[in-house]
Amino acid sequence: MDDTAIRDGLASAESASRAAAQAFEQAERQFQRMTTLRTSGMASAQQLDEAEVRRNNAQSDLEASRTRAVLARQQLQRTEVRAPFDGVVSDRKVSAGDTAQIGKELVKVIDPASMRFEGLVSADNIGSVKAGQDVSFRVNGYPDQEFTGKVRRVNPAANATTRQVEVLVDFTGQKQPRLAGLYAEGRIETSSARASPCPPRRSCARATRPSPGG
Repeated sequence: MDDTAIRDGLASAESASRAAAQAFEQAERQFQRMTTLRTSGMASAQQLDEAEVRRNNAQSDLEASRTRAVLARQQLQRTEVRAPFDGVVSDRKVSAGDTAQIGKELVKVIDPASMRFEGLVSADNIGSVKAGQDVSFRVNGYPDQEFTGKVRRVNPAANATTRQVEVLVDFTGQKQPRLAGLYAEGRIETSSARASPCPPRRSCARATRPSPGG
């Protein structure tokens, strides 16, 4: 964001802080001088009190100016918007010249490494779905690839309209789609069993019983 005005304000606050520091140093030296003169009887108690008041006021001005400089520096830092993670900008909500306000959305950032598969399972089959189960699914736009994942979470409430339950799946393996928002269809492996040994000349296979499409 444009930081011209804020940068000028920071320069002014820092200049005022330096001037306040010099004024405090001068007031401190004057107070120490009056303390010495008072000890030797060459200054009155009123003069010492006045020097102490000036020293205290200068110290208060210095602290206030330093606070203003800190606030101005913080405002300058906020003119550069940083995401808390590395990612890709997927949508821009503002253009050059727009006014940025507190709480206003500027951009959307996606972390491709943190994408997940959100599926819906019918209530009739949700009883056999649990966290940690393997999932295989295909994503529209990637017709020749099959992705794998594991169930992270089963929503504790069904959709009031469709009576389907949302299931969140984390990607496993190296293959992940690079685009978010695509449709996908997956199958959850709810159980598996190994077939008994087959007689000679017969083929064997491992049987799996996936649930209906999630």
